Amino acid sequence: MSQPIPDATTQDEITYCARHPERDTGLRCNRCERYMCVECAVRTPIGYTCRECVRGHEDKFYAGTMTDYALVAAVGVAGGALTVLLTMLVGGFFIVGLLLAPALGGALAQFALQLTGRRRGRHSGLVCAGGVMAGGLAGSLAIFGALSIFTLLVLGLACSAAYARFRVAI
Repeated sequence: MSQPIPDATTQDEITYCARHPERDTGLRCNRCERYMCVECAVRTPIGYTCRECVRGHEDKFYAGTMTDYALVAAVGVAGGALTVLLTMLVGGFFIVGLLLAPALGGALAQFALQLTGRRRGRHSGLVCAGGVMAGGLAGSLAIFGALSIFTLLVLGLACSAAYARFRVAI
């Protein structure tokens, strides 16, 4: 005599994502065992982890203080004005100025990292890039009395290089 096959829906309990209670899922975080949907899952080398656990792990690497943010901003403002001055001095050589700007932005970020003992906060790159832009705009208006497309292009390149340097700093 054959036995009836048990229904799969009666055996398995339906579980829902911890952040999205309307989504059913069977996926669990490999650290906290919390249920998560595909949108909430972050793939790591050891399996899928929820965003909260990943953020908690990342926080160990961001040890910057408000003093560090102030130092990074000060370096960015002073360096932005210096970047504008140096690129305007070689402004007759458009290509040289465009090549000089990213190098100066990266050097400013590296100097800021050295000054803070390589501590960085979650937003240190944005603070440095904003400082470079603010210092460059203020420096351009104070020194030359006007803004040019070349100045904005140079500052954009310097800001992006400074931001990128903080993103890859280890």
